[in-house]
Amino acid sequence: MIPSFKKLTRWKLIEDWPHRASVEAVIASMFGEGYAFQSVVRAVRVIGAFVEWQNKRCGGEPERLDFGDIELFASSQLSAGTLQHGNRIALKRLHCELVRAGVLCPPPEKADPADDIAKLFGAELRRRGYSNQSISGHLWLARRFLRALRDQRGGISGFTHSDVRLYLANNFEGRKSTALVTWFSHLRVLLRFMYSSGLTEHDLSPAVPSPRTLRFSTLPAYMSLGQLDAVLTACDLSTIAGRRDYAVLLLLSRLGLRASEVACLSLDDIDWRSGLLRVHGKGGRLATMPMPKDVGAAISEYILHGRPTSASRTIFHRVQTPCTPFKTATPVILIAGRALRRAKVSGTRSRHAHIFRHTFATIAVRSGVGLTELAQLLRHKGP
Repeated sequence: MIPSFKKLTRWKLIEDWPHRASVEAVIASMFGEGYAFQSVVRAVRVIGAFVEWQNKRCGGEPERLDFGDIELFASSQLSAGTLQHGNRIALKRLHCELVRAGVLCPPPEKADPADDIAKLFGAELRRRGYSNQSISGHLWLARRFLRALRDQRGGISGFTHSDVRLYLANNFEGRKSTALVTWFSHLRVLLRFMYSSGLTEHDLSPAVPSPRTLRFSTLPAYMSLGQLDAVLTACDLSTIAGRRDYAVLLLLSRLGLRASEVACLSLDDIDWRSGLLRVHGKGGRLATMPMPKDVGAAISEYILHGRPTSASRTIFHRVQTPCTPFKTATPVILIAGRALRRAKVSGTRSRHAHIFRHTFATIAVRSGVGLTELAQLLRHKGP
């Protein structure tokens, strides 16, 4: 139940405002994300101040609202020194709700051939089964590349091999080869798409070299059993964050899941009766794995005594407000990094979340698991 705000000075202005429903949507979303009552009160106060400012400015036409009015109000508050911490975020929430309700309409965007091509490219990647996170990475590089060459050449259809090589020299010189492998691969995919779609006269992908990497010159970094035990033991199970992190780390280390696979786990992915876990892997592939008892116990402990009330089916959520569900691998990567530092793990080349997956693989091999079976456990395309 949403508390009453009638005691607030400007609440009557909000009640009489034609767009009151958008304010109520802001309040409901903040409570839904776990914000404290006082935080919501501060948001309502600044929204009330905006409504009062807007009424005075529009001369008795409260329904009149332009797309840039909220930003104009925030700028005036900033100039007067009255814009407090969190006020701009509250105003941004109101702006989003007004757009969602159709009250505000964004101004038409200027035509940009780079954006048009990026949209077509994204649709093609989605058709091929790329994940949203992978598509986002491809599109970021695509827009950057297309805009740079458009400004340089004045058009896209006339791109040449020399243009591509010059772009690479100006933007990627001195970068680590491990990063170049990913970026150059993304760029080749884009250039092949542009050629197959008739956007360029020639296939320019051969202009992108393959960086030399010594990927298999050393074994992947992994932890000893003692180090892994220290990482898990360092989780404070008396706190919500500790229970969540412990469940995340067990999924990484006991099942060898990728960070992105842990982040997107849903309540619907667990069959508690059968003890099975459904994993959404790379390339849209699904796999069903047996769930060890300690992993299931850790997840259930977090769900029952830590997971915030949420309309989302995603299992893992932020602990601090806003208590939103995980949407990318980043929170899992941060949890793993903090856990390794907390346990003071040393002597490994990597302190990334993937070290848990490498540790899982190393333990499996030392236990006598063959490479073919290991590839199946890790859900690789092939052994």
